[in-house]
Amino acid sequence: MQLEPEAKKIIDTSDPHWVDVLPAGTFLDLPEKTILHSGPPIEFERMCVLHRRGMVNACLFEGWAKTEAEAEAMLVRGEVRVAAAMDYATVGSGTGIVTASVPLLVVEDRTTGLRAGVFPSEGRFGGGFCGWGVYSPEIAANLAYMRDSLFPPLVKVLKDVGGFPLKALFAEAIRMGDELHSCQKAIDCLFTRAIIPYALKCPNAGELLDYFATADRFTHNFGQAASRAALLGVAAAGVKGALVAAGGNGVEYGVKFADAPNTWHTAPSPMIVGPYLTPGAKKENQLPWIGDSSITECRGWGGQIRPINPAHGCAGTGPVINGGMIDRNGGWMGAGSTRMPDACFR
Repeated sequence: MQLEPEAKKIIDTSDPHWVDVLPAGTFLDLPEKTILHSGPPIEFERMCVLHRRGMVNACLFEGWAKTEAEAEAMLVRGEVRVAAAMDYATVGSGTGIVTASVPLLVVEDRTTGLRAGVFPSEGRFGGGFCGWGVYSPEIAANLAYMRDSLFPPLVKVLKDVGGFPLKALFAEAIRMGDELHSCQKAIDCLFTRAIIPYALKCPNAGELLDYFATADRFTHNFGQAASRAALLGVAAAGVKGALVAAGGNGVEYGVKFADAPNTWHTAPSPMIVGPYLTPGAKKENQLPWIGDSSITECRGWGGQIRPINPAHGCAGTGPVINGGMIDRNGGWMGAGSTRMPDACFR
């Protein structure tokens, strides 16, 4: 994907720092009873099964409903507002379920001062509530623990020292072979080593280091926030023809451009082609693209910087995107590549 020169300059000079962790309701100024989701806007009745499940579980998570039936009735009646995550300063990878109580990792682009937030990896719960729309009391307690106990001591340190710089880590990880979408092996290690001096200043240093050492691909979330913050700068500059958002909801795939940042251009959501890593997984079980993680491709990472294998579904003309395959009923099936639908660009 060829970046517009002005957009490329803004992205190249972006300087992302991790500066805070805040509840989504506070950081995004969410209206009451609002649930964000990945991809372009879609009504509850048209949602795929993962998003419908996520909407219902969000009502349980926030305490708006006591049963699934009660939650679904509220959604059908329109008592709960649903909206696209990328209509806010955030990103919804996977199902992208975000509600007021969800903690967001806040990344600031020091060049523009613009900030974006994204939910953290849920550690031993994997995609958990935010990524897969799954709910249990244990999952809810884990998110509350990260928001209220795990991160606050580290946030105090970050504020005392002026934030945690990310740019050099991203650059070094790319030199080591990461593409910062489906592959984060190098940057996970680099980040964990770099955060040690910050964590050692905290009373819960052991818990923090255990999280960073065991939460697989946790840096993907930081990469998405950094990408979103940089692209908010491109949108603020109104660069004509510059892609600033891209994602799918399992039904439609949508993109937004800097010169009309509030307008979605959509097409049927594409299928990813690649290896199936889950035993027994089949192509017919796969859900069409769901998630906003292709924000990293808009920034120039992921499918834009890895060698592309045509056998992995990259034939065609649209920009290449990488991502995890999602089972229709939830769960990770594998990883592959595809191309953004041409129809989004017409």
